[in-house]
Amino acid sequence: MTSVIVVGAGIAGLTAAWRLRAAGYSVTVLEASAAPGGRMAEAQDGDIVFNTGARLIYPFGGPLYDLIAELGLRNALIPVRDLAASCRIDGVDMRIGLMPGVATLRMPGLTMGDRLRLLALSWRLWRLRGRVDPDDLLSALAWDGETLAAWADRELGPRLRARLIDPVFRGTRSWNAEEISAAFLLATLVPMLGRRDVHVLAGGMGRLTAELAARLGVRCGCAVTRVVAGADGCGVTLADGGTLAADVVVLAVPGAAVAGLLADPAPEQAAFLGAVRYNRLGIVHYAIAGEVAPAMRFLTLAESPVLSTYQQMAAGGRPHAQLYCQLTPEASRQDGPMEPMIRDAVRRLFPDLDAREIGHSEQRITHKLPVPYPGYLGHLARYRAWQEAAARRVYLAGDYLAAPLLGGACASAARAAAAISRHWGG
Repeated sequence: MTSVIVVGAGIAGLTAAWRLRAAGYSVTVLEASAAPGGRMAEAQDGDIVFNTGARLIYPFGGPLYDLIAELGLRNALIPVRDLAASCRIDGVDMRIGLMPGVATLRMPGLTMGDRLRLLALSWRLWRLRGRVDPDDLLSALAWDGETLAAWADRELGPRLRARLIDPVFRGTRSWNAEEISAAFLLATLVPMLGRRDVHVLAGGMGRLTAELAARLGVRCGCAVTRVVAGADGCGVTLADGGTLAADVVVLAVPGAAVAGLLADPAPEQAAFLGAVRYNRLGIVHYAIAGEVAPAMRFLTLAESPVLSTYQQMAAGGRPHAQLYCQLTPEASRQDGPMEPMIRDAVRRLFPDLDAREIGHSEQRITHKLPVPYPGYLGHLARYRAWQEAAARRVYLAGDYLAAPLLGGACASAARAAAAISRHWGG
């Protein structure tokens, strides 16, 4: 029986292992952290509970929803309808919906020309249905040569970009429109047209990865330091000095970490990994005495150079109510303590902070999301074609190989598992 070691027990690694186990392979999953889940899990610091990365499940993502169904978790999906955030732009208060819909046309401050441009663009996007895949940015390769900012300025105009594009991308993904390709928006916006719901999981976002890990028997606290591919198989060196061997290795860690693990990568692997970029994300979570009214706000750069998203969360199943305070992309790149940097901005939004704060926790995600900058998809297309063309000893899997979403991570892992099955037999 062909043996496979999967390095990384995030949603990509667990999906690859699940698919390979079902195909008849002997699979071992190694995870450096004390618990599985990667960026789809929960963490706790004292009485403060927070997500390790992903906060929502969007209403698309075939491979992800397939997993949810196979594990019997469909009933655990909790719909969140008409999710929106308040924002103040040019002195006008408005609500910005995370799902595009008719309500967008009723936003204050829009001219008749703005509304006509939105209607015309909606019709052009609707005609792309079935042609773009939110789980695979390569389906939108035609739009990869232009920044989202340039595309939005041409299609919508700067006024609409400032109201509909910039706050959402800075507030949800910590990306600037000038730094990413228009392909991401085209691939993901089209399947959201006409939708109103996103989902969370009852019991936390880590429920899916915890269930997969339990069924697969993940070895946690088992850090890998080196993977060597040879003619007869792969050798895996562990941080404790131990070694393991397998016919095939799947590296399902962030793309920025692969080069540090893989000894003597093939030229195609080295070239691709050199093109992978990630953003950083900084978040400060506050525990608050008493209850708070749920609210979410996006802040423009003019309002705050350090804070892009502010959210009040009722206690729910947590020990206390909490404030979620996400730093701007610019502030997230800075080193050093984050809470002193944003405290004055948070006080303005929550004047009772000093009196009601129980404590706070800083969360810094070094590799939050792969950045789909203009031209990146060309590198991805070349690498994926190489990986899938013939049998390899080492395969890569992760959202950076498909789309920077949970569905993209699952889709990439499913593709890697399918390639292994073609190349190595079932």
